[in-house]
Amino acid sequence: MSSEDALRIQNLNLSYGTERVVENVNLRLKPGSLVGIVGPNGAGKSTLIKAIAGAKEPDSGTIVICGEKGRLGRKSLTYVPQRGEVDWDFPITAEEVVRQGRFAHVGLLRRFGGEDNAAVANALNAVAMTELRHRQIGELSGGQQQRVFLARALAQGGEVFLMDEPFAGVDAATEKAIVEVLRALRDAGKTVVVVHHDLVTVSDYFDDLVLLNRTIIAQGPTAEVFTPENMRETYGGNLAIFERRDVIAAVE
Repeated sequence: MSSEDALRIQNLNLSYGTERVVENVNLRLKPGSLVGIVGPNGAGKSTLIKAIAGAKEPDSGTIVICGEKGRLGRKSLTYVPQRGEVDWDFPITAEEVVRQGRFAHVGLLRRFGGEDNAAVANALNAVAMTELRHRQIGELSGGQQQRVFLARALAQGGEVFLMDEPFAGVDAATEKAIVEVLRALRDAGKTVVVVHHDLVTVSDYFDDLVLLNRTIIAQGPTAEVFTPENMRETYGGNLAIFERRDVIAAVE
């Protein structure tokens, strides 16, 4: 296997109790790629992302990030969880959330320097949240909250970005802004992996696609993978597929 892989997963198995939720996953992603992970509810998408981020212990298999395993590899990784996993009542401002992204850079004493302050300011500006930086996060709309956590990821930096349903519950303007940031990261040579559920936008958003239902059904360039046959195999009888020119729309 090539040491140039940004992310390499080999024979990965994940369970909750006695239930196997991810089985024999093998995946290789290159730098400079924007990748969508798509599959039905309960397919193991979020569990896979958590395992890559180190929040879920594998039953077996290996995860290598930028040539390193374990904690060393995760130094190159940034993780944006689902909004539902965040305590929005916690007394912290938008700017303080973004500053958390710099903690790995400033060490235990958390003495911020000019580079750290600039990274926070630039990240807030990139998601158009500078004017709201002093708001408590619970006072923000769903779209604004997602922008804040995206800004934290930008401030943290790294080579591999994991995002679990970043478009869930956000307005159209925020979705467009997030897509622009993800494309900029890809163009800067980063690897961006996004758990996604809206099949209508898949072809527009992602260069590559991973279809997951406990195991990988198909992976590769979106234009090759996003086919009616693969979608039927991924979603089984839970999906009705309608073809309209290049768009595959899904209705559960």
